[in-house]
Amino acid sequence: MSMINDALKQAKQTQQENPPPTPPLQFRPAEPGQPNHARAPLLFVSLALALILVVALGGMLVWLVSQNAANELRVAARSANEPSTAVTAAAKPAIAAPLPPALPPATLPVEPGTNTLPVSATAEPPQTLAPKLQGISFHPTRPLAVVNGKTVVIGDRVGGFRVLAITRGSVTLGSATATNVLSLSE
Repeated sequence: MSMINDALKQAKQTQQENPPPTPPLQFRPAEPGQPNHARAPLLFVSLALALILVVALGGMLVWLVSQNAANELRVAARSANEPSTAVTAAAKPAIAAPLPPALPPATLPVEPGTNTLPVSATAEPPQTLAPKLQGISFHPTRPLAVVNGKTVVIGDRVGGFRVLAITRGSVTLGSATATNVLSLSE
């Protein structure tokens, strides 16, 4: 066995003294048809950001349109008998009577400097009906009542009254000067 060990030691020494030659490294240029995978994540990120931007701008557009639709259109009515003055926000707008069919549209008087017809300022206030209770749907957390054909909850207005309370058999309405209790037995 010592002969085998001696032979192995001798082979190891020659290997250390004369290492085998390493093959030279071959460098070759990248071929033009190979895909560059380093840009793919950047492309996906930029597309995602562009999509988020488009959705955000669309949301802002919808919000702006809904805000403009919620704004009230203010109308200024002018009286034919009085000098022209703008109606203030506190004044109630006058309701114009329908035009008589006998006058053709070309002969209607138009007030200069406006695109409106003269309106009579003597409009009568609408008459309020006496509140009439028509039904109650009682639930402890959200009671409902039908007064003058309108479904109401506590806090709603009916005519000149505000709904103060709804019980199983009655509805309490209040105004600045009076309190009315309406019951189904009336």
